Amino acid sequence: MLVEPNRTGEMSATTTSKLRTGQRCGPRLATRVVICGGGVAGVEALLALRAHLKFATEVCLIAPNRQFVYHPLAVAAPFDLGETHLLDIAEIAAEQGADLYVDSLECVDAEERCVRLAGGTALSYDALLVAVGARRCDWLEGALHFAGAADVAAFRALLERFASGCEQRLTFVNPERVSWTLPLYELALLTAAHLADRGVIGAELTVVTPEAQPLEVFGPAAGPMLRGLLADRGIALRANTRAEKIQRGRLHLDTGSVLEVDQVVTLAQVAGLALPGLPSDALGFIPVDDHCRVAGLQDVYAAGDGTNFLVKQGGIATQQADAAAEAIAARMGAGVVPSPVRPTLRGMLLTGIAPTYMRAPLADATGGAFEAASDPLWWPPSKIAGRYLTPYLAAHDSFAGNVTGQGGPPAA
Repeated sequence: MLVEPNRTGEMSATTTSKLRTGQRCGPRLATRVVICGGGVAGVEALLALRAHLKFATEVCLIAPNRQFVYHPLAVAAPFDLGETHLLDIAEIAAEQGADLYVDSLECVDAEERCVRLAGGTALSYDALLVAVGARRCDWLEGALHFAGAADVAAFRALLERFASGCEQRLTFVNPERVSWTLPLYELALLTAAHLADRGVIGAELTVVTPEAQPLEVFGPAAGPMLRGLLADRGIALRANTRAEKIQRGRLHLDTGSVLEVDQVVTLAQVAGLALPGLPSDALGFIPVDDHCRVAGLQDVYAAGDGTNFLVKQGGIATQQADAAAEAIAARMGAGVVPSPVRPTLRGMLLTGIAPTYMRAPLADATGGAFEAASDPLWWPPSKIAGRYLTPYLAAHDSFAGNVTGQGGPPAA
């Protein structure tokens, strides 16, 4: 059911009274789980909960977006190798028997076990899962900040300028405090392949990264592999280097050197939302334990980019959502033993020729468990490897064969 929120921004007198007296607000049909967020973690959590609890529990999904946006293929869109796919949130909610509130979370009252939405609606909960994501922040003035589908047109225009020879010096910069750097390397590799296919000669491509080794989140074994890919494409690499500013066509680095540039592309930095009623660290992220329980609050969980987990990546978000869903389902009496998050990083690197599949447990700092292959290491071989989300999307006509950006056989 789609529930349109009250847009006055005020609670009704009855709701306010319930909050003040400690009574639960909102109509009560059954045990209620409230999920806040319409992105990867929120949808994965909804699918996981229904897998464990079926339809015996009332589930409310709060999402400010009317469409689920599959962002990972945005890097392929400027090169016409993939596209950003959309799916109606209302369709997902209806299929899973969830009440959908098109609204955003304003605050949590853990004492009263209620959430308040921006439109004024208040909902009580027996369990709450917060998956509201994080803020994307521009940080390098003068650079193109690539954060997803909204930046595809700008990057396509940049490609046209380089393909025409109007500009020649392009530098890709990784920001500090961003551990998931794979999209930037994809943009660099795909750009090199794109320009080579068009016979462009003289373009100078460089990657600047604070990482000691490229893609160091996968461990030390990933670095040599990626260095080889960059060298094969003629892309220069400056590791252990931070960009400071762009000034009059020059990129100033913390080493004291400068790069002559025509264009600079970077990723956005991320910051937490620091929502009222929820604990947060200095950067606004929600602290959670290994089962994704929010520190100091009962029956409140969080998953995805809004948590204090270092790696902000779709696959990790689904693993957090699964752990939270298991913990919630166990609390509701389901026959499931909650498993803690044992984060495994999976990344499909688009190179312009054939994708490279990479996998590594994040707990392994030695790099000994790092795997890389040209054949899929998981199935369906999607950009986001979610236990429930990936098969769900692969079964939809609008997503089938496109979750990877490479086509291929249907999911087994």
